Amino acid sequence: MINRINNCYLYCFLLLMLFSGSKLMAQQKQDSTQIKNLYYQALNEKAKGNPDQAKTTLQNLLKLDEHNDAALFELARIELAQQNLGDAAIHAKKATTLKPDNEWYWILLADVYKQMEDFKSLPAIFDELVRLKPEKKEYYYDRAYALFLNNKFNESLAAYNAIEQKFGKDDNISIARQEIYLKQNDPKKAITEISAIKDAQPDSTKGYILLANLYLKLDKPKDALKVLDEGHRHIPGDPYISLSKADAYHSLKDEEKSKKELKQAFTSDKMGFEGKMRLLISLMSDPKSKEITPIINDLANTLTVNYPTDARAFALYGDILAQQKQLKEAREQYLKAIDLNSRVNTIWEQLLQIELTLGMQKEALAHAYKASALFPEQPLTQFFCGHAFFMEKKYTDARSCFEAALNYTDEKNNLLLTQVYSSLGDTYHALDMFAESDQAYEEALTLDSNNVGTLNNYAYYLSLRKTNLNEAAKMSKKSNELDPDNPTFQDTYAWVLFQQGNYKEALVWIEKAISSSEKASFALLEHYGDILFKLGDTEKAISKWKEAKASAQTTGENVELLSKKIDAKKYLE
Repeated sequence: MINRINNCYLYCFLLLMLFSGSKLMAQQKQDSTQIKNLYYQALNEKAKGNPDQAKTTLQNLLKLDEHNDAALFELARIELAQQNLGDAAIHAKKATTLKPDNEWYWILLADVYKQMEDFKSLPAIFDELVRLKPEKKEYYYDRAYALFLNNKFNESLAAYNAIEQKFGKDDNISIARQEIYLKQNDPKKAITEISAIKDAQPDSTKGYILLANLYLKLDKPKDALKVLDEGHRHIPGDPYISLSKADAYHSLKDEEKSKKELKQAFTSDKMGFEGKMRLLISLMSDPKSKEITPIINDLANTLTVNYPTDARAFALYGDILAQQKQLKEAREQYLKAIDLNSRVNTIWEQLLQIELTLGMQKEALAHAYKASALFPEQPLTQFFCGHAFFMEKKYTDARSCFEAALNYTDEKNNLLLTQVYSSLGDTYHALDMFAESDQAYEEALTLDSNNVGTLNNYAYYLSLRKTNLNEAAKMSKKSNELDPDNPTFQDTYAWVLFQQGNYKEALVWIEKAISSSEKASFALLEHYGDILFKLGDTEKAISKWKEAKASAQTTGENVELLSKKIDAKKYLE
């Protein structure tokens, strides 16, 4: 009886185990399917440009399977792209622990540590990559350089020597060893290393320039010139040797010879157009470019003479002149560039910006019509076109341009978006679209709460409409705190106070504005008179109104209302 009962229990237990096992297998299969679905969902979200959603999906996946190396890898990639380096390092490191033979996991971990500037961790990673791919030369170089970054100079030298033994001689190895010898304060070995490159390739420019640059680094310009003279004997007229000579003569403070070598390099047929462009760009980018402005301008002009049909030459000359604040001359070069090639939007942008800066509103308007049609999807071009239209009171056209700029501006470009929204605020106000104007200003201030131009304009237009004056006063006061002694901002604050009925304080600020101005404008004088009238000083108010009317003769302001004030001897709206 007992045995039968025991057998019965055993049978039930086995059935229960089989049932539980099948249930567990079904659950595991279900989990596996769910994990796969989540993984591919994350990849899809990432491909669509939704990294945050992809990140959340991968985190949910890892809650189901914390050892999923592929999910850890993808999560680390997203975190690296978002500069969340600490978490990226944790997840990439875990992926390499789970799958130590996956080359891409180690590469990602190396990239993370490079971003973190954790150079101490790099050699061990490259040891792993060398283990995995013993024929990949670049991993050996990376390992040697990582040792150099960790100031392990002897180990780095040994690593470069091992590369040379395994893969053969390479100039890059000699250059790397030179850097190590310099760090070890052994310039003789550095010179010997680079001299070997020159001696092995006497008809190549490379060795002469490398050795000359080394001598210049060691503050031995005369030795550099000897090497370069030797180079020119082997390679007559080489422009790149001439450029190095220019540097050497500059070090010797022999500017005439330096300019001569520079000009010789630039006029050489052995240097192509792109090379000359790069040379000019490097010269204009040099912090000491002001010292050699005449030679830069001469070379830029020479480029346009030698390449009269290439718009890039004239555009670059325009950039150089614009950098030097020679705006009228720059404008002429941009016009020539556009005549040769009208399909480069950046040239139009520079041209419009200069014309607006110079107050050439009619010219800017004419160019805005062309540029806005040519580049409907270029936000910066549309932005400058919008300002050209706005300045000429073509508000509907301005609105179209600013709205186009808004539609095509990258959502991460907060600087441009702020300016576009602010400009839309001005434009909508001019079109009596007050609700839209306020919304545009609010958007601009959401992006940059300290944008003084937006704070001032928003406050001023609210004051004109006598709407939300308390908020207008706060914004105007803030703009003056951020940019003190600005007469326009001081005038706005005075006018907001005026609209609030705070005439005594308004008088203080309008007088500040006039004091901050080189010459009191029409608006300042008219506002001054308005405030004085409200304070009961009618005689002085009329005097200021008359001054304002006189100034309007040169500025072309509308004086109809002002004339009525003078005639009526009282403030009118």
